[in-house]
Amino acid sequence: MNERFENDLACYLHYDDAPRRPARARRRKRARKHCARRFFARCCGVLYLCAGVVLLARVWPALVSATPYSGAGTGGASASVSLGGEWDAQTRLAIETLAAAHPEVQPMLDEPSRWPADVAALLARNEEALGFVLAYPSLIDAAPPARVEEAVRGSFPTLLQWDARWGCTPYGGSILAITGCGPTALSVVACGLTGDASLTPAAIAAWAQRQGYAGADGTSWELMRSGCEHFGLYAQELSLTEAAVFGALEAGQPIICSMRPGDFTTAGHFIVLTGTQDGLLCVVDPNSPARSASLWEYSRLEPQIKNLWAYTA
Repeated sequence: MNERFENDLACYLHYDDAPRRPARARRRKRARKHCARRFFARCCGVLYLCAGVVLLARVWPALVSATPYSGAGTGGASASVSLGGEWDAQTRLAIETLAAAHPEVQPMLDEPSRWPADVAALLARNEEALGFVLAYPSLIDAAPPARVEEAVRGSFPTLLQWDARWGCTPYGGSILAITGCGPTALSVVACGLTGDASLTPAAIAAWAQRQGYAGADGTSWELMRSGCEHFGLYAQELSLTEAAVFGALEAGQPIICSMRPGDFTTAGHFIVLTGTQDGLLCVVDPNSPARSASLWEYSRLEPQIKNLWAYTA
């Protein structure tokens, strides 16, 4: 009896285990594959994370301290100036067209080497700068004045970046006439809020360049946010709403705006909102007396504004 039971049990065990052993092997094989895939996925995740940390470490200083910029630039933050060499065909055609209406422009065509390409291009795109560009050869070595004659506390002067008084001042690898809308806008605000006539565009530009606020793409927003405190100004970043803009202006706080391409620029630019008149906005555009003399509807400006700061002293 016992012998038969043992034989039956052995037969049963053999019958039961025969199909299960391959099944268990398959399950173990699948489990090993699953573990391998999970291990591989985790390794990839760690590698991606490390790569992201390395990339962030490389770009973070630029994101925090050097960007964004406004105002077209042509060089680095050093005091060296590079204004281009020969004119391109588009600039030459524009100057030839202008000379037909203004004979005083003809010397530029007769002796183009006296006017660097960037200076000639300034006139080609902005006829308002005619006086500065024609006088450029005689202004190269002129020292900028120590004071802004128009500085009166409570009044915001229309200062131009290509003013003959400071337009040739080196800035951002170029000159104020071409890349200096930022320092000029800040000078407008500083003169109006403090009455300090020593805060000229040239003085602000020199300090901003020493502190690293001038870059190849113009002026860093950080000059407007925090660098302004060096000149006794305090900035508050505003929300882009009609109520916020009119509220600040009606409280006597001028606003510097960083502009998108549109009415004021094809690249980047700073302008100043100085007040309101009959429900419209008063503007100082450092690159245009004509636009500065116009009143602007908020709805026209809003889509062109990238960022804006209201100032107190």
